[in-house]
Amino acid sequence: MPQLENLDVKIYDGVGEYNIPVIQPTDELPKINKWLEFEKAKNMRNKPKQTGVHFFEYDFKFECVWNFPDRYADTLSSYDCILAPDFSIYVNMPKALQIYNHYRKHWISAYWQDKGLTVIPVINWGFEDSYDWCFDGEPMNSIVATSNVGCNQITELKNMWLKGYNEMLKRLNPSKILFYSNSYPENLDGNIHFIKYNIDKSIGR
Repeated sequence: MPQLENLDVKIYDGVGEYNIPVIQPTDELPKINKWLEFEKAKNMRNKPKQTGVHFFEYDFKFECVWNFPDRYADTLSSYDCILAPDFSIYVNMPKALQIYNHYRKHWISAYWQDKGLTVIPVINWGFEDSYDWCFDGEPMNSIVATSNVGCNQITELKNMWLKGYNEMLKRLNPSKILFYSNSYPENLDGNIHFIKYNIDKSIGR
């Protein structure tokens, strides 16, 4: 049955004002020929080799991983790589919910790493006031992932995303950035590995 906010499963000391669990760095990406969204990956009986799993989909489709972390650790253990469940931190959300979702992403990621899964942190941010906590628990000099889907049509959100991206570079110095987007990034710094939005049909290069 679901546990009370997973506190009776494990409590991490965490970092920062909100005790965010720490995600350990990943220095080398396994060979991935295909990425699957969680909704599809969780139901596959024959797990394909050299396949990673991402959570760039609606939150309700993966809320189950928070409620049943052990069950889905087992489900995902056959895949080569997992991107952290990126519970949304929409800018119009109350700040308390944004921080809660950041905490959940980190708890799940740290817990799955403890169980031997290769988990790549997904970096999310909002406006500049989110910088006080949105990078807490993220590893330095690691492979990370991020996405600008949903932020590249409105000028204010596009500028917000770009500021946060540059702040991520400054604070975390990622060794590689798995960039999930509709189009190949232009004029972005960093060692970028592009992953097309239609991720189950197109492979990053």
